[in-house]
Amino acid sequence: MKTLVIGATGLLGQDLCKQLSGAGQLVGWARRIPEGNRDPAHLLLEALDMTDADAVRRGIERHKPDTVILTAAASDVDACEKDPAMARKINGHAVHSVGSACAAAGAFFVAVGTDYVFDGAAGKPYTEDDPTNPINAYGQSKLEGEQFALSSTANSIVVRVSGLFGAGRANFVSGAVNGFRNGTPVKVVTDQINSPSYTADVAGGMVRLLEIFNGDREAVLKGRLPRILHLANSGGASRLQVAREIARMLGADESLIEKTSWPLLNRPAKRPADTTLSVGLFEKTTGFRMRGWKEALQDFLQVLVSD
Repeated sequence: MKTLVIGATGLLGQDLCKQLSGAGQLVGWARRIPEGNRDPAHLLLEALDMTDADAVRRGIERHKPDTVILTAAASDVDACEKDPAMARKINGHAVHSVGSACAAAGAFFVAVGTDYVFDGAAGKPYTEDDPTNPINAYGQSKLEGEQFALSSTANSIVVRVSGLFGAGRANFVSGAVNGFRNGTPVKVVTDQINSPSYTADVAGGMVRLLEIFNGDREAVLKGRLPRILHLANSGGASRLQVAREIARMLGADESLIEKTSWPLLNRPAKRPADTTLSVGLFEKTTGFRMRGWKEALQDFLQVLVSD
């Protein structure tokens, strides 16, 4: 089997490539190819702008992948708010181009979505059947991308993720760890809850999805694999809860935490209050249990400490 990961150098893409490295041929696309050692070493990594529809089409025609996983996105929420046209170009129209190319090539298309398609006002974990209602340009553009992905090819699914942390790139958790280690203030908003999720666990769940599809190529067409799935570590938490847990696990000084809120930070984009995702459908569909966020966080911190 051949898998193409678009966004291979991103936070999720790096862990995904590592876990797919022994499952057949692996191709990764990224806007820029970083210098230095490549991990995994045998990954065929190419530079490609996913907003170039012709380049995407030619690339998929050339490689003929069995599966394409799109992890790349314009994920800077405030930048998307300032430039919604840019957000739609990357998170919406580029997804349509990838999906159309996958349909023409007969490839299974997995588009990575986000919890920000919800308004955060439900007061309970969101299921796949709950109505979407994004409150910022980023969420709106990602919702458009979902719609493009699901309409462009019958053999496509959307996998929504939330609160990603991991070793690939800077994120809230790695930033908090650095603050505690250096004895510097860790500024934390208290008014946002999501599903903190370790990219290694999310990647493992996606590999399980691919195993199911590769064993049943009509799984989506016959309704045996849902078109939309939520994939996250189980449980919801505020950033304050996560920061306190990091301090406890590291034996760090919790007084370094500086509480704030999104209104006080005066950022361009609104943030949904609580976008905790229910992973029940994913677990029922795949038989793959998603562990709690605290257990996942503990493992990630051990990785950071050992580096």
